[in-house]
Amino acid sequence: MRILLPSCENPHKQFSFYKNPSDVKENLPTISSHKVTSPETIPVALPETSVPVTLREDEGKHLTSKQRDKFNSLLKEFETCFHPGVDPTPFIEHRIQTGNNLPVSEPPYRMTPAKKELLKKELESLLAEGIIEECESPYASPVVLVPKPNGSIRLCIDYRKLNATTIPYTYPLPRMDDLLNEVKLTKFMSTIDLKAGYHQVKVYEADQEKTAFICPFGTYKFLRMPFGLRNAPATFQRLIDKFRSGLKDVFALSYLDDIIVLSENFDKHLSDLRQVFERLSLFKLTANRNKCNFACNRVKYLGHYITEQGIEVDADKVSSVQKITEPTCVKEVQSYLQTCSWFRRYVPHFSEIARPLSDLTKKNKTWTWVEPERKAFESLKRMLISPPVLSQPDGSKPFIIRTDASSYALDAVLIQGEKPEEHVIEYASRLLSSAERNYSTTEREALAVVWALEKFRGYVENQEIIIASDHQPLKWLMSIKSPSGRLARWALQIQSFHPKILYTPGKTNVVADLLSRPVHDNKEFVCNLNTISIELPSRRSRDIREEQMKDEDIKKIIDCFESGRKDEDFINWTSRGYLMNQGILYRYSPDTVSEEAQLVVPCHERERVLQQYHDSPTAGHSGSEGTYFKIASRYYFPGMRKFIAEYVKNCAECNRYKPNNQKPAGLLRTPIYAQRFETLAIDLFGPLPETPTGKKWIFLIEDTSTKWVELFALEDATAQNCAKFLIEEVFLRYGLPRRLISDNGTQFVRAVMQQTCNFLGIKQELIPVYHPQANPSERKNRDLKSKLAILVGDAHDTWDEKLAMIRFAMNTSNCDTTGQTAAYLQFGRELRTTDDVNHDLRSLIENDNFVAEITPYLKHFARLTPQIRERVEQKQDQRKKYFDKNRRPIYYQPGDKVWVTLHPKSSRSDKRSKKFYPKREGPYLVVTNRSPTTYDLSDPSTPDQVLGTYHTNMLKPYE
Repeated sequence: MRILLPSCENPHKQFSFYKNPSDVKENLPTISSHKVTSPETIPVALPETSVPVTLREDEGKHLTSKQRDKFNSLLKEFETCFHPGVDPTPFIEHRIQTGNNLPVSEPPYRMTPAKKELLKKELESLLAEGIIEECESPYASPVVLVPKPNGSIRLCIDYRKLNATTIPYTYPLPRMDDLLNEVKLTKFMSTIDLKAGYHQVKVYEADQEKTAFICPFGTYKFLRMPFGLRNAPATFQRLIDKFRSGLKDVFALSYLDDIIVLSENFDKHLSDLRQVFERLSLFKLTANRNKCNFACNRVKYLGHYITEQGIEVDADKVSSVQKITEPTCVKEVQSYLQTCSWFRRYVPHFSEIARPLSDLTKKNKTWTWVEPERKAFESLKRMLISPPVLSQPDGSKPFIIRTDASSYALDAVLIQGEKPEEHVIEYASRLLSSAERNYSTTEREALAVVWALEKFRGYVENQEIIIASDHQPLKWLMSIKSPSGRLARWALQIQSFHPKILYTPGKTNVVADLLSRPVHDNKEFVCNLNTISIELPSRRSRDIREEQMKDEDIKKIIDCFESGRKDEDFINWTSRGYLMNQGILYRYSPDTVSEEAQLVVPCHERERVLQQYHDSPTAGHSGSEGTYFKIASRYYFPGMRKFIAEYVKNCAECNRYKPNNQKPAGLLRTPIYAQRFETLAIDLFGPLPETPTGKKWIFLIEDTSTKWVELFALEDATAQNCAKFLIEEVFLRYGLPRRLISDNGTQFVRAVMQQTCNFLGIKQELIPVYHPQANPSERKNRDLKSKLAILVGDAHDTWDEKLAMIRFAMNTSNCDTTGQTAAYLQFGRELRTTDDVNHDLRSLIENDNFVAEITPYLKHFARLTPQIRERVEQKQDQRKKYFDKNRRPIYYQPGDKVWVTLHPKSSRSDKRSKKFYPKREGPYLVVTNRSPTTYDLSDPSTPDQVLGTYHTNMLKPYE
């Protein structure tokens, strides 16, 4: 028996030494009652390990007897590396920083008598090893006993409350797949496992009381670092990285306490291990000989087997997968997928195969276990029975990457060599996100290449790379002119790898020939004449009268006026404002929205009027109130407001393109802007498909008081361009504002914009990040989107030609908040339209049966500002009242028709913008309601065929 003396400052200090572990147990009360301050002063002798350090029978099988002897000599020379150490490593201490948080404590968990006995033995062992000691502490965490695979128990502490108050610090832990990627092929491999690695690290003395745990036998604290502490893995990995930093020309990898040493030949392996053992001795780290494997040509590391040929899957893990029965709930599916994902690097198209199972784990997904799910389950099990052996990369050979993209997943394989000698290095796959599924086929194929290069970066960076593809994304992406956004990022990412593009022969090579032709500088530009067709209504009095006489109700009124009788009917019609002019019936009411007479519209012409003032390009599909005020200033018919509201509500284009108003979080704030052009709100709209003139952005400027809007088409959304248009087109035309409101876009926070505002004395206000509702121009932005979408149709790159008409529509629409149009508040009059020019309604004041009222026009306009302010406050109060109260849910019944919300994506290559796509599609038929919020829908033409299940927030009533 060899006695290990504890270190002591006083060499004459008396110690008691114990020959057997039983002696330690008997004297435990005496030991634990001592005032122990560090493991060095624990009066106990530790026995020498009984495990032989020489090579076991399963180690070094391919070694010669001479090599085996040399190896055993090395192990005996460093035998102390496998003996339990008394001292912790001096190279690091674990800190627990809790800031100003109060100590946390919990009562002990209850235990059965059997568990108490196990706990008592474990405490005795930890006390004897100097890992814990009794203490008094304001901290207390409960104990949990966890069984080990060998039948023993592990003492664990529930440090969740302590961890919640601990300040985290970050330190990179190596990724397991990255470590496996670094493994090189060799015949000489050794793995070293540190014995209770955490317990070889001392806890900083001032923080030891924070590790205190409470149990039925009292309160104890850890002198060495326990498992379960926040930042413990980072501390230990930092120690191991310090350990590895002193190894010269040694290929060693480590993940926490698992170390692997790989060498090209036997002599180099002995030399490498000698350095490792010397570092272990220096760091006072102890290895667990039972878990170490020396001089092997096949070792298990991080759940995989490393061989001379490559990396293999652990057969034990595969067998565990084969024993799994079909899952019966989502939780079992998740467990199965987690197990299978361990081997995904060995399985080609893993994500695509597992997609039906992955879909089951999504939120609000109804449980179904039919043929697709069963097939995916069995396919994964079958492919894992004999997984392929993955080869290690050879840096002297080029890498080949083959990619594929389906509608749901990306797949890639990294290869070296040529058929039939080619070998697989790694498979990779992942599911596409919901946004990526909307990409075009070309974009998905290009994404697969970009993703594969990033996935295999550790292999292929600064290496010769060949991209093999039967699609054309790379040639298209690398040759596209002036790429922007996503395309620019992809092009730059691919260029950084300098790959060689190799196309697989096939019919699609016709496109490759076309793309590979030289581009000539002599370009022929074709100028297309873009025309706008405006249908001007007929204004001949005879035509108008003929249409009015077709309406029986209007005909009665006209006959009454033309009969010359001053009877009761005549008095009734005149009192209601009807009058005749040149044989045409009008109506005048001084308290309406217009001081002019209104043409009475016959029943069959009402829809045509709505089409002109709501559907036409210059009307821009305004809302019901805006459309009503436009029409009411010129026309009249009974029930007009209700008729217009129903027409706008049922407008198919508005329902398809206009967004729903959703209630955001927080209560509504209602600022008041009184002075004209005192406060401007600005925003950028885009990027949009590039027009023939090179425009890609819309710069929107709104006066928050009058709601006057200016729209400018920009080539580039730069701070210089925005400042230039503000100064030249707005400030020098309407004068300087006092405030300028914008979001946090880079164009608005750049020094150019800030210096412009500072120089001109304008206060720049930025809205909160990710809260666009705070920008007053946000609503105009929404209106602009829907109006553009309706006008551009399929010609998405002609949007700049529509801006003038949209600006006119916005500025001549009545604002519900102010009660006036922006044009009237800005200029004191309405902007004239074709109706006003061709038919001057003011001439009616000379009619005999028209009694003109003297309206003090200028005084009225002067009184308008305070009236508008009062109206704005009333409207905002109304909105706040309805905005802040809860909304009732919408229910649908079988047979109801609904719109379904779409989620389109832009495609720059096709010149299509998601901003111009419909927002909804329909009508669809409600078949059944699965729950109060989910419904099965079908196409009305095939009502028995269910298309899918939809949430209520995706639906809108079709009326």
